Amino acid sequence: MSVRAIVLFVLGSALATGAASAAGTDALAPYRELARSAGAPRILALTRAEIARAFGAAADSAAVADSSALDWPGAPCGVYLSLAHGATTRACVGSLTPLAATLGRTLRELSRQVVASDPRHAPLRREELDSLRIVIAFAGTPAPVADPMQIAPAHEGLLIASPKGSVAFLPGEARTVSWALREARRIGVLTNASDASYQRFAVVTVQEPAPAAATTP
Repeated sequence: MSVRAIVLFVLGSALATGAASAAGTDALAPYRELARSAGAPRILALTRAEIARAFGAAADSAAVADSSALDWPGAPCGVYLSLAHGATTRACVGSLTPLAATLGRTLRELSRQVVASDPRHAPLRREELDSLRIVIAFAGTPAPVADPMQIAPAHEGLLIASPKGSVAFLPGEARTVSWALREARRIGVLTNASDASYQRFAVVTVQEPAPAAATTP
């Protein structure tokens, strides 16, 4: 397994709160403003257009062109892009460090990756896209912790890294730190606790409402 962040992302109510009280919170202030602004739906629409383009489908050419010029609202940060069906994640890719010079180019790259590069899931099918909602998570700068049990997983992101790779749990995804450690062992990232390192990070999310077809009565 390559050294990359694998996000095991189950969407929960904690993500909808927008921000986590961890390292990087101040740097994420512009992203909290973005999440509350009229710009949030535009960013989601641009990302959906980019994903359609990654599938080779006809995309709104104006939207795709607009996305390339979309700049960071604050200091560049890590970004995760998820496609979810209800509370279940169909695919998620991302990085705790900025992937490109602009937010638009970062979202374009993640849109390309989310179609086929999540190693935990089968590649997406074009016909699935209309039933999935987009979730964009902006991640604050991670801060190291000596003991992962210090982290509050409902409110903070947790990054577990080892020579085997790394796995990031977004706020609300891990029910407990013990669960996150077991999951890291299950996927082969955490084999020897003495070789592992742990970091906490804050998150701000922007997400689409659930499509009508995915809403249960």
